[in-house]
Amino acid sequence: MINPRPTWPRPIGPRLVSPRSCTSSRAGVGGGGWDPSPLEPFANARLLLNENARPGDITSTVIATHVIECLLERAQYITAKLNTTGVETGDFTYNGYITRAAKLSATPGFSWLSSELIWQQSGRRVASASAPRSAAGSVTPYPTAQAISTVVAPCNGLIWLGDLSLLNPAGNPDVDPYAQYTKFAVLEFGAPYNDGGIGALVQPLIGERIYGTLTPNWQGCVSAAVSIGYVDLR
Repeated sequence: MINPRPTWPRPIGPRLVSPRSCTSSRAGVGGGGWDPSPLEPFANARLLLNENARPGDITSTVIATHVIECLLERAQYITAKLNTTGVETGDFTYNGYITRAAKLSATPGFSWLSSELIWQQSGRRVASASAPRSAAGSVTPYPTAQAISTVVAPCNGLIWLGDLSLLNPAGNPDVDPYAQYTKFAVLEFGAPYNDGGIGALVQPLIGERIYGTLTPNWQGCVSAAVSIGYVDLR
């Protein structure tokens, strides 16, 4: 006698979708055309980051600043035992995802905290055309086409960690008495996959990952940034 085919219980819930079906024009070159991030309503921080003439050299001239709005979560307190390059004792590490971004001038004032800031891209850093530069930071005669550049890690800047719905058109950082307005340094963008391979599938869906350190109660925000909203953090 032939046993009948067993009837396994069927799972109840939405049908699983293969990652291959998630590919779309959002994953195009340069990340242009990405849909708004699903994490955008949950963003809790704005970063103002320096783009340096020599990428990764925070001592070189600041040629532009980047505003990044993101969802951040505190990860770890840095003790003396964990102190290392780029991470100081007393700092906190944070990681999360970029929800939207804009590129501004090297001295943006407090416009980066304005509620009326015009965003240029969703989900990742803004990359734009700039004159090709040599390792020394000077303009090179080649290639003849303009290079595409963005802010890279490591880079220094400021963080406003608080209720973003309270920001006003003037960009006043004091609108939220509970917000942290202090120094922030980015140690890594794009982990764990970066923008190629599976990263080209994941990043357009949830945004580019960001990891950095926050320095609590950094007095430079009061002494140096109160008038122009920008600090030389070298």
